[in-house]
Amino acid sequence: MNIVAGGDSFVYGSELKDCIRAHSHSTFPALLAHDVKQAYRCAAWPGIGNDAIARRVIDELYIYRIHGAQARDLFVIVNWTFPGRYEFRFNYDTGQRTGHWYAITPHTADTKLKNPIARMQSEHIARATQKGTAEFAESFYKHVGGDYWDTYQSLKEIVYLQNYLITNRINYMFTCADNSILYNKLIHDASNRSMKKCDDNINMLVKEIKDRQHNWFWFPDGETGPRGFYQWAMENKYPSGETHPLEQAHDAAYQLMKDKFNELVKESLE
Repeated sequence: MNIVAGGDSFVYGSELKDCIRAHSHSTFPALLAHDVKQAYRCAAWPGIGNDAIARRVIDELYIYRIHGAQARDLFVIVNWTFPGRYEFRFNYDTGQRTGHWYAITPHTADTKLKNPIARMQSEHIARATQKGTAEFAESFYKHVGGDYWDTYQSLKEIVYLQNYLITNRINYMFTCADNSILYNKLIHDASNRSMKKCDDNINMLVKEIKDRQHNWFWFPDGETGPRGFYQWAMENKYPSGETHPLEQAHDAAYQLMKDKFNELVKESLE
């Protein structure tokens, strides 16, 4: 079996000791794959949004499938990231590793480096300023980005990848960095954990995801419901670097997730 992991820097392994010139093998998806002694492929990349996560996972699966891999030979783990990040294909080379494809975050528009995260990404933002993508990001977040659009786009990407995997009979396990994708003020009443009546566009997407909760892993509940990996690690005060939980949190997450993971892998092989 080939296990493909999608996500952002938490799955790539930013700030982990073995993450030097390539992705880490100390993240919870890597630990799960190595625990069952299966091949592991990381399709994650730091700073990307949920649209890029879906695209990169599908690209990776396509490579396996054109080389003859069958559905039962593949398993996908995805840690969905925070809403509010987006990927676009620009008409010009952005100067980044991905060429025309480029992921923007609110920090991309922070050309004055007021935010600590933006200062950490100063070289990246300098290239974005030179190429014009920072100007685009500033305009995008001014006119489009916001609670509704961020939630809608993230839900749509989850359903897109979910339905691709179901159609191609590839089993999977989804989790997330932060529960705000499904537990935010547009969708959820945090005071009593009930679903709100949203517009039909969001209702349809939420229903598609809720109907497949068997394939989700949520970390233990907090005040606003089930948690994502980052929330859970921070709330439980696991050691962290500048912005990322470190090895101890990933190992603890792997221990929590492995029963669910093994259950889903077994289903794939039956």
